[in-house]
Amino acid sequence: MRILIVGAGAVGGYLGGRLVGAGRQVDFLVRPGRAAQLRDTGLRIVDGEQVERIDASCLTAEGLTGPYDLVLLCVKPDALPAVLDDLAPGVGQGTVLVPFLNGMRHLDLLTERYGEATLGGVVKIATQLDANGDIRQLLPGGQIQVGELNGVASDRVAAVAQALAVPDFHVTVLDDIVDAMWSKWVMIATIGAVTSLVRGTISDAAAVEDGAAFATSTLDEAASVAAAARHALSESDYTGYRELVTAAALPLTSSLSRELLAGRITEVENVLGDLINRARVFGLAVPRLEAAALTLRAHNGQATSAS
Repeated sequence: MRILIVGAGAVGGYLGGRLVGAGRQVDFLVRPGRAAQLRDTGLRIVDGEQVERIDASCLTAEGLTGPYDLVLLCVKPDALPAVLDDLAPGVGQGTVLVPFLNGMRHLDLLTERYGEATLGGVVKIATQLDANGDIRQLLPGGQIQVGELNGVASDRVAAVAQALAVPDFHVTVLDDIVDAMWSKWVMIATIGAVTSLVRGTISDAAAVEDGAAFATSTLDEAASVAAAARHALSESDYTGYRELVTAAALPLTSSLSRELLAGRITEVENVLGDLINRARVFGLAVPRLEAAALTLRAHNGQATSAS
């Protein structure tokens, strides 16, 4: 299977590196600056003191030819409209696209442009992109979930799952992939809101008076939006997330809070803004999510002015 990974950051770079290591045929579609960096230093995955260098096949939009069998979208949602134009030469009649993006609104763009070629996807890994372009592995391996958006099993989903099944990754085919995407959205929105407001970890929030209660209420706000959209969390997901966001000894952060503390632009609109907008449509009150969004929007404005 010929695989194109769009983006070589914390998600795409790590997943792609593991696919290359397992012998999969992988190309990365990246911007010229990232392409030059990867050609010079290789794709570097850092685990503690151990540095793994992977020879990555990199393409820019001008050099892309196709078609590919599988396209994995691993970019920031804000970059997606331009990316959909860039990857067009790589999409053929039998191409399957799987987005690994935060939030849900990217599905509308993908299905409008590429229709039934789009599957649903969820990836759960713990990585971050360092300032020098290295991918830092915070925890080993990861989980991948894929499925047809209409919930019907298909041979192509099975083929995608087989292609992505590499060592240390647990791959599952779901008939309720949209529910799983909503569930992950609730989780990252809750963790992002709490850790951004405390400018610290989940355990930092839990350590202060009413911190655990605040985190639980934030989870309830996010979960209420999913339920109103008819994608309610399962009891096991809700229980697991509640334990996660109230953990007293868990140094867990989020990409939102890490970008905030690093002074970089955050992905607030896709993780929190869109969720808040949907809550308003449903007539739901989400004051904790709104407070976090206000904090991050103000930060984004300041970071933009300073750049």
